[in-house]
Amino acid sequence: MGIEASELAALEHLQAAGTMTLGRLGERLSMSPGALTALVDRLERRGFVQRTPNPGDRRSALVHETEAGLAESLDHLWPYIQEMKAIEEGFPEGERAVIARFLPAATEATHRHAELPGGRTQAAEERGATRGE
Repeated sequence: MGIEASELAALEHLQAAGTMTLGRLGERLSMSPGALTALVDRLERRGFVQRTPNPGDRRSALVHETEAGLAESLDHLWPYIQEMKAIEEGFPEGERAVIARFLPAATEATHRHAELPGGRTQAAEERGATRGE
């Protein structure tokens, strides 16, 4: 049985940010609490994630990726990683340096203008803060 795109996305978020609350994972995935619970239940049954009590808040749980989850996501991502490496190697070193400067800046701009829960963006919130809103 394969892994769904939403399940792979959850594993990727856990890889990138580490252990987090279910609520935080739901925010990152833009999923409702019910949909997220079902997703985490599926991943947990397959041994890809583990839930533990949150020592900072007894009302919530933490979720983290297991070694099996890491292996599963890498199985799906490895062909992409290899292809991206081959593309990178096709550029001269000087061009790679330009690309290396451009990509983080472009990614940051994308994140700042991506919609947050409630329909606002980080950039709009920052503009509001500078205007005293």
